[in-house]
Formats: sequence, structure tokens, C-alpha cells
Amino acid sequence: MKKQFIIITVLTLLLIVLSGCGESFATGEVFANSKALVREAKAGITEISYDDFKLMMEEEKLRVVIDVRESNEFDEGFINQPDDEDEYPYPETFTVNIPRGLLEFKIGDSSYWDEELWVEMPAKDEPIVLYCKSGGRSALAVHTLQLMGYTNVYSLQGGYRIWLDPSLPIEEEKSDSGG
Repeated sequence: MKKQFIIITVLTLLLIVLSGCGESFATGEVFANSKALVREAKAGITEISYDDFKLMMEEEKLRVVIDVRESNEFDEGFINQPDDEDEYPYPETFTVNIPRGLLEFKIGDSSYWDEELWVEMPAKDEPIVLYCKSGGRSALAVHTLQLMGYTNVYSLQGGYRIWLDPSLPIEEEKSDSGG
């Protein structure tokens, strides 16, 4: 009887450990916090480095960049912003603002692209880079686009803050940062 109790106790403890009771483990579709959710999304997507992203634009291999930050953040500055003479650093690349909360509804709406963004809607296999402030929201957005059938989407590692200063370290997402 005592041996059975020990076996049941050990098996129960083993089951608890294997079920992942820490904050970084998901059980089913439930995550402990946003940090864990972003980490899970990043595990299933491709992040692009600053250098590779810049090279894609320099070589004219990237037509669409989507800024998933809110409109007020976009208005304060964005990647490939024109200078005072309306000259774009990368004239073949178009940066559009589609906030993450609207992305699923707007990404496949050709009239939105034609009438609001004035850019041809990207095909599902066209290279697209998404970014936000530091990489959390764009990782979640890329994951969503993959679920919607987009096959060539990337999240800019480190986000807009790395674009502004590539020497900054890549920070791990904070659970309350809004990344």
C-alpha cells in the first residue's frame, strides 16, 4: 500500500512538471501573459534583422512594409519616410499603416488598398515586412497573417526603435509594453 502511494505521488508530481506550470508555458490555448504569447508567436514566424531588411529595400526586393502601430505612433515617424523634398530613401518600397487591430479586416480588402493606402494590395506570396515599436505586435501580426495564408511575411526584429538606432540591443518584450 505504501509503495502504491509513493508511485501515485511521484506520477502526480511528474504530471504537474510535464504540464508546464510556469508562466512561460502554454496549456492548450491559454498563455500566462502577453510576454509568453509573443514568445510563442516568435517561435513560429521569421524575424528579419535590420541589415537584411535594409538590404531587401536597397535591392528593391520589397514592395510593401506594414507598420502595425497605432495611427498616432505612425504620424510621429515611420520607416522610409520622405525627406523635406518628398524624396523617399527607398522609392520602390511603400510603407503603409494598418494598425494591428484592423489588420485582419484590411489586409485582403482591395478597395481599402486602392482608395485609402494608394498601393496595390500584396499577393499572399509576396514578401511583406511588418514592424511595430519593438517587435511584439508585429510578431503577433505576422503569426495572424500566416494563419490567413500569407507565406512570405516577416517581423522586423527590434521594430522601429532598431530602425532609428541599429546599435541598440534587441530587448525582450515586456508584458505591458505594447511592443
